[in-house]
Amino acid sequence: MRGNKFIAAAAFFLLTLAGLLTVVDVLCFDRGFYTKEYAKNGTAEYMQMSDEDLEHTTDVLLAYLKDERDDLIVTAVVDGKEREVFDMRETLHMEDVKKLYQNAMTFRTIAAAVGAVLLCAVLYGAEQKRVLLKFGFQAGVILILALISALTVWAAIDFNAFWIQFHEVFFDNDLYLLDPRTELLIRMVPEQFFYDLVMRIVIGFFGLLAVTAGLLWFLPERKTV
Repeated sequence: MRGNKFIAAAAFFLLTLAGLLTVVDVLCFDRGFYTKEYAKNGTAEYMQMSDEDLEHTTDVLLAYLKDERDDLIVTAVVDGKEREVFDMRETLHMEDVKKLYQNAMTFRTIAAAVGAVLLCAVLYGAEQKRVLLKFGFQAGVILILALISALTVWAAIDFNAFWIQFHEVFFDNDLYLLDPRTELLIRMVPEQFFYDLVMRIVIGFFGLLAVTAGLLWFLPERKTV
């Protein structure tokens, strides 16, 4: 039974990571969120471009990250002059972001598949499936939950330090250091945008865990005869 509990915990650990990355995927590409943030932050005015050009630029950016297009070439009228929106430094940084996103989604698929196989294997023919599921969920998510909670507190207290550390961990260059005087990407998605996005992801993730816990806790008692 102890071995089965360990496997159940490992399965839920992997499934929870997959769930977190799914929340990230869904919310990072929620088009309505961008529209609301742009309105709240006065982004079009700050970028000195029209709302229409900003919306089109966003469509291009998200399509590029989703690998629905091969380049980030997009033009817009900025401060009364037509120009390419993203320069070389911004383009190179977004290449890094795209690679990170694709690697994360590949890991999500693998984690979900392995977690599902482990969970099915440990539950097959097992007695007290409900006990295994509850234990596996509790043990499997506790480390992730503790880490996310700690990171959330850090981000809430000093988001700038949190965001810089994030980039230093996941990127091996300083291309993320952009100048808002010359580069439009940092005006388009400033620190406040990412703060709101990170907090939204945290809330979505905790909501997913709460729903999962509720479903598991209300499973009917059932034993194999």
